[in-house]
Amino acid sequence: GEEPAAPADGPEPLWTAAGYVPALPLAEAVGIAGPLDERALRILGAGIAEILSRVHAAGAVLQGLAPGTVLLAADGPRLTAFGPLGAAASAEARPGGQLSVRLGYLTPEQIEGKEVSAASDLFVLGLLLAYAATGTTPFTEGPAEEAARRIAGDEPELDAVPEALRELITNCLAKDPAARPTAGTVAAELALEGAAGLARGGWL
Repeated sequence: GEEPAAPADGPEPLWTAAGYVPALPLAEAVGIAGPLDERALRILGAGIAEILSRVHAAGAVLQGLAPGTVLLAADGPRLTAFGPLGAAASAEARPGGQLSVRLGYLTPEQIEGKEVSAASDLFVLGLLLAYAATGTTPFTEGPAEEAARRIAGDEPELDAVPEALRELITNCLAKDPAARPTAGTVAAELALEGAAGLARGGWL
């Protein structure tokens, strides 16, 4: 016989709908067109910082930001697959099959075995902006097995970053989480009128 219909007040079906947005992952965009210019960097950084600001206000930490999880859409940046899921999506399989998130997007506090916090997201935003500005991630030059030491101890090489943004990115990459700016501060410094306002009329 036929299955009885679920009662109207039964459990909600588990599905989500998301609008389709034509967009390109940041990694692909930089691969095709090279580093972003200063205006595009401001829109990228402000857009992500605005999202981080909302996440942090809710008491959460985003994690999993990476060039493959940031999408560039016509109206500004979008994020996909974030949280531990996003971290796993940008992980690489190691010999023996363990997954290890790409070392370039770890933070000094994770390397030292400390808790991640809102400030951890700001460190990764600094890494992302440096990558978008230069095509390379700070601390990834050199042997992979020493990458953790470089993230925890070395100063980032940011000479190729536009001068107007260098100080802000340097501040995001402070080793001490307490020394990093908040997401709201970064958003305001990058685009006073907001990312969408700055992106109006096209940005890519």
